[in-house]
Amino acid sequence: MSAIALLMGLLLLSYLGSLIVRGRATHGLPSGVEYACLGFVVGPHALGLVDRAMIDDFSPVIHVALGWLAFVVGLDFGRVEGRRVRKRAMVLGIACALITGLVVGLATFWLLSIAHVAGIERTGALVLAAGAGAVTAETTRFAVDWARARYDAKGPVSALLFEIAASDDLAPLVVLGAIFSVSRPAGLSVELPAIGWFGVSVALGGLLGTVTALLLRSAEGYAVWGALLGTLMLGVGTAERFGLCSIFVTFVMGVALAAASPARRVLRTMVGATERSVLLPMLLLAGARIDLNPLFQSRMLVVVIAVLLIARVTGKLLSGLLVRAAAAPALGKFVGVVLIASGPISISSGLVLALRFPGPIGDTLLVAAVVSAILGEFVSTFALKRLLFRIGEATDPAAAGGSAS
Repeated sequence: MSAIALLMGLLLLSYLGSLIVRGRATHGLPSGVEYACLGFVVGPHALGLVDRAMIDDFSPVIHVALGWLAFVVGLDFGRVEGRRVRKRAMVLGIACALITGLVVGLATFWLLSIAHVAGIERTGALVLAAGAGAVTAETTRFAVDWARARYDAKGPVSALLFEIAASDDLAPLVVLGAIFSVSRPAGLSVELPAIGWFGVSVALGGLLGTVTALLLRSAEGYAVWGALLGTLMLGVGTAERFGLCSIFVTFVMGVALAAASPARRVLRTMVGATERSVLLPMLLLAGARIDLNPLFQSRMLVVVIAVLLIARVTGKLLSGLLVRAAAAPALGKFVGVVLIASGPISISSGLVLALRFPGPIGDTLLVAAVVSAILGEFVSTFALKRLLFRIGEATDPAAAGGSAS
């Protein structure tokens, strides 16, 4: 398969994604992980229709796609369906992500401290543990949105879960920004402490968001897209040049643009419609980038992934207890199972770490992100459906099936 053929396939996926957005189709899995699996099947470590050199050639496209998705999240952060997220839901979402990330990170670091993995020293173990916390922290809002669209779920519980899932993206992105600030690439002419590089990331994103807001004051039509894409690519390129986390920078850029631009509502509508269009090709490329060789070479990494997943489930169960105690006591003890669903932010986090730390660390984290999303599909989606029907916020399954057809 040539690079042109791969590009045409990505454009086709982008077009299908735009149809899904406009039609609010409920076909496919909420996390979109099937596209990552398809990417792995056609990738260099399965059928070999796409080789590793071709994936490396598409690295700039991957970075821009990841940056755009994080920008979309930042632009709409703190809002769902045109309204502000309630403060309680915001605090719960961030707290749940922090609890899960902390449990996973501590469990991963504990395992790596008692079991040596070839090629991963103490610094690498810290990066792997922190990265594990980042890729497992989120609960994807697409799972709740999928259930609401498919079963016409309406009510305070589904609204609360949707707001929590839309608020927890902050924690993993901040952790990624911190990881990239601590672990610096060699050959940089500028030397700063880790807190300094983190501050540079925040300042760069804030500056680009503010500059974009100024540029958009007199822009119309295609000039709006030109300003958005131009400043975003400048941000991604600058972040990559200095070894910063590009998706953290563009996330901050989106937050700053939403705060500074009076046209924030129009921008959210414009940019939000592109999210799924960019997401599907990104998931395909993420799947093609998966490399299982480090796991075959060191079986201990398989144990790391297993412990990571167990810790994620534990963290989400603890998070569920927090949600139940703070906002919804009638949901039952195992509401945390609903929060296990993960998706684009987890896979994006795993992919950006795989690009920055190729080898045992990055490849393990990307595999963990995809496996975590698959686990969520098998467990969380059915738990969410059952919960919504039990509390009466979803319509009858037969009626829902009839209306969907």
